[in-house]
Amino acid sequence: MKITTDTSPTGMNDSLDSAPAGGPFDLNVATARALLLADESGISPIVSLARTLRGRQPRVKPFALFELMPPLPFRPQPSRIMIPGLPVGVIAALPLLEDWGIPSRIACPAGDQPGCFEGAATDLARGWLDISQGVADVTVFACGGAALLEAIWVLAGAYRLACQTRAATSL
Repeated sequence: MKITTDTSPTGMNDSLDSAPAGGPFDLNVATARALLLADESGISPIVSLARTLRGRQPRVKPFALFELMPPLPFRPQPSRIMIPGLPVGVIAALPLLEDWGIPSRIACPAGDQPGCFEGAATDLARGWLDISQGVADVTVFACGGAALLEAIWVLAGAYRLACQTRAATSL
């Protein structure tokens, strides 16, 4: 398992191979809004992080995006939490986060999943970041496979966002 803790915009182009190994996300650098991203292998750590952030003081508002392939590992539910900047019809959410009042959405690059965004989670994140009123208060946290994490670093670099990633490992 690897984690990057460099949150400076200048360190965002560092290779994932240079990331220090082990350890949790550094929540001391979390800003007012947290963008959480995961693929199938990173769901559990990101849900755990969302739970931690929701009770954190000062308050951090998390927004979670999951990039999943069919069959989905859980049954999504239509979200009751509206998020400006997302395409109409993208309403599939992770039920547990919905119960906690944490907005989430599901991206399905393979398509063919009702309520899911047809594309990558980073593309969905771009749409949200483009209409957000400033992004200086957004910190990105991501957990998953190498392809997702590389895309996250590109996204974070493009918007000059503080970013931490953790490579998920299978046992």
